[in-house]
This record gives sequence, structure tokens and C-alpha cells, in this order.
Amino acid sequence: MNALQSFSDWEEKIGLRRSAVLGVTVWMSWRAFDWAASFASTNGVDGTESIAIAAIIAAVTAPITYLQAAVFKAYLDSKGTP
Repeated sequence: MNALQSFSDWEEKIGLRRSAVLGVTVWMSWRAFDWAASFASTNGVDGTESIAIAAIIAAVTAPITYLQAAVFKAYLDSKGTP
């Protein structure tokens, strides 16, 4: 067995890539929701544009939330968790 194969087996055993992808996705989700909270607190204080603000927040956070759900499902599937 060569060094590359043993590294590949070790990496697969500990799941380095899947853990890194999950970690980055969780960070992206946190960052998006942090931005959304900041955006909501600094805009629309008078309540006149609340629907527009909600639409902007949804447009930014919905895809990231969907991505996080897909990555988490793939993470669990790759570990063999039912």
C-alpha cells in the first residue's frame, strides 16, 4: 500500500472533508443570519418598508438554509446514520 492510499484511507476514516464542508456551511449560515439581524436592525426602523426588508432577508438566508440542510443530510448519509 502506498502513502497516498494510506492517507486516503485515513482521511475517509476520520471524515476530514465532510467535516470541513459541514463546518464551512455552518459558518456561512451563521454569517448570513448575523448579517440579516444587522440589516433588519439598521433598516426600516419606522416600519414603512418591512415587507421589502423581509423579502431581502429571505432572499439571502433561504438559499443558505437550504444548502445547510442538504449538506447536513449528506454528512449524515456519508457516516451511515439512518
